[in-house]
Amino acid sequence: MANTEKLVIKVTNRPPKNGNEDLYEWFCEVFGLANKGAEIEPLILKEIVGNSVSGEGVTSKNLNEKLSIPRSTVIYHLNRFIYSGLVIRKGRKYYLRSNDMESTIEELQADMVREFNRMMEFAEMLDKITMDVFYGRRKRQK
Repeated sequence: MANTEKLVIKVTNRPPKNGNEDLYEWFCEVFGLANKGAEIEPLILKEIVGNSVSGEGVTSKNLNEKLSIPRSTVIYHLNRFIYSGLVIRKGRKYYLRSNDMESTIEELQADMVREFNRMMEFAEMLDKITMDVFYGRRKRQK
């Protein structure tokens, strides 16, 4: 996982329906990229997913033209998708991190497990230092 990624996961209810649109909105909400009822982010995600599955990727210009959204707004949202870890940039094109959404989530899960294991190592070190300081002071006081 790159040092600039930040993974935010919000616990939300399942989407009310199983339709595509609801799922795109749900993923945007879960990753903290949009609030319920947002319009732009699910549309961008839908285009990225569709173009990634076909192996084509998408450019900011494509999104600007297809969605009639100012290019600066498109780039802003693309950067947020990159920062979340869902999307990567290869040259001028943007893709899902993996070939499909399921593989992308699996990669993010593996990153989270790796990072939590690393944090656990540091937590153990911190606990040891804290215990040494605490018990070291106690012994000296007696």
